[in-house]
Amino acid sequence: MKSVCKILAISVIMLIVASATSAVHMVNNSADTSENKALCYEEPSCKDTKLSSEIAVMIPPSGIAPPPKSVIVNIYLDTNRTKDLEELMNHTVEMIYMEEDRIVAEIYTSEILEIADLPFVTYMDIPIQARLLPSLTASAFEPVKNPKMSTGVAENIPPPGIAPPTKPMIVNIYLKENKTEEKEELENYTTEILNIHEDKIVAEIYTREIVDIVDLPFVSYMDIPLKTQLFPIVSEGIECVNANKQHDLSIRGKGVKVAIIDHGFEGYEDLLGTELPANVTVKSFRIDKDITGGGVIHGTACAEIVHDVAPDAELYLINSDGYVYQLKEIINYLISEKIDVVSHSAGRSAGLFDGTDECCKIIDQMVFNHNISWVNAAGNEAQKHWDGKFKDSDSDGWHEFSCPGGEKGQTINATVGDEVVLLLSWNDTWGKATEDYDLYVLNLDNSWRVSSKNPQLGARGHIPFEIVEFVAPYAGTYYILLYNDRATKPVHFELYSYTHELGCKVENSSLCADATAFGVKTVGAVACEDCLTLEDYSSRGPTNDGRKKPDYVGPDCVSTSAFSPDPFCGTSAATPHIAGAIALELSSDE
Repeated sequence: MKSVCKILAISVIMLIVASATSAVHMVNNSADTSENKALCYEEPSCKDTKLSSEIAVMIPPSGIAPPPKSVIVNIYLDTNRTKDLEELMNHTVEMIYMEEDRIVAEIYTSEILEIADLPFVTYMDIPIQARLLPSLTASAFEPVKNPKMSTGVAENIPPPGIAPPTKPMIVNIYLKENKTEEKEELENYTTEILNIHEDKIVAEIYTREIVDIVDLPFVSYMDIPLKTQLFPIVSEGIECVNANKQHDLSIRGKGVKVAIIDHGFEGYEDLLGTELPANVTVKSFRIDKDITGGGVIHGTACAEIVHDVAPDAELYLINSDGYVYQLKEIINYLISEKIDVVSHSAGRSAGLFDGTDECCKIIDQMVFNHNISWVNAAGNEAQKHWDGKFKDSDSDGWHEFSCPGGEKGQTINATVGDEVVLLLSWNDTWGKATEDYDLYVLNLDNSWRVSSKNPQLGARGHIPFEIVEFVAPYAGTYYILLYNDRATKPVHFELYSYTHELGCKVENSSLCADATAFGVKTVGAVACEDCLTLEDYSSRGPTNDGRKKPDYVGPDCVSTSAFSPDPFCGTSAATPHIAGAIALELSSDE
């Protein structure tokens, strides 16, 4: 089944923000009440030098018994003495990873102040996880992720406050136990029970009943049964990379191992032997070891494309939470398995973007020492990126954008309920940044604002990075401001938006950090109709040290079973085409 290529966007590239290393010997402000901290973070020059902004806002208000909410954090120590580590264990749920003076741990938010007060703890921040962005054309209603239902089911829940029509749908309902009385109660919520097999029931239900059914204590999960397809879906892009001609010559990737590194492979098992090889190797480096990534289909679609291009290649499906320490573990696994090609439709949108970021060094060491081809998506941020040098002609501390509107010239437009994520980094020593800048977002009359004010005071672990995340409280224009807190010289900024186009954008040098590594093959996206027209959202070079990018372009907006009936767009889709083509080239040399 071959759908017409469209320049409509769907979920494209996962952007992973690199976390940092560090320690700082400064005065501890944790004696402030948490209410004061919250107010403090809304004012310039007010920050806690032992906590990043993201952690400070998580501190439960004083006098209120906080719920047991957990979070993954970096904890930096001024020593690695055994007795200090043992004491720290009393304040953590789990110590996940240790490296010199940095510990990745799961903690409860109620423990933040206690941990910061420990004399051997110097700094805490959050290793921001990778996220799968919404489609390039965002829908008005985004389904809420629920561990008891698939995305396909969640998308059918009627929007709140709207009287739902009587719309039927077929679902799989999985029970925790195979009890007759539970099946009888379930009949009250279904139009018709079509099939019962042990603890799985196929039923027709009305969409308005979805939430009530998943709330039943004996229901463990709901998804939508896959329909039989007469023919497998083949990516239209194989002609763009001339894979069809290689297949005619019996060059199909035999003997080549290709690893698809992603965040999730939901539904891959249902495609084995059709859209994917009958046998694949799966390996999860996530903390919860869930290869599906909690319902992420992005990796499954990438794997389908690699298989279309190089059908005889041996595939490895590998996922993680997106932390840098997990990347190191993945690299060791790739080397041990003698992988030939890596397809990586992901990247980080904070760094130096000159090939020297930590993720780049890890990748380059593998590429140059073990001759593994790493194929990386360029990113989809050409319209969501700005870079420029700090300018403050009136010396009021606020950057003056060279955009219409002056100081408030950098904007985004959002609607109520939109998730907004903005990331700012600059050219400073990563891990010991000394130039202290902050990031603000506010409305026109400054009656509403949010900010990120991480310390950059030259201590180990202080990184040149700020992030603002919020749900838009109103529809309209939001203004982005950069503030010189304690910087001593102008810097070159890199500003990225995950979700919204910037009012004042710079298309060049909009690559993700991973795509700037010296050893990677960086891939941009072209329209599959002509295999030539560069997509306007496709990130491009040069790197910040002047190298031309991307190295290749591949087709996007192609058909996959995972995203069907929607097209799979972006450099995420282009990258596995090129990875598959490289596998064909390697197999032709055998």
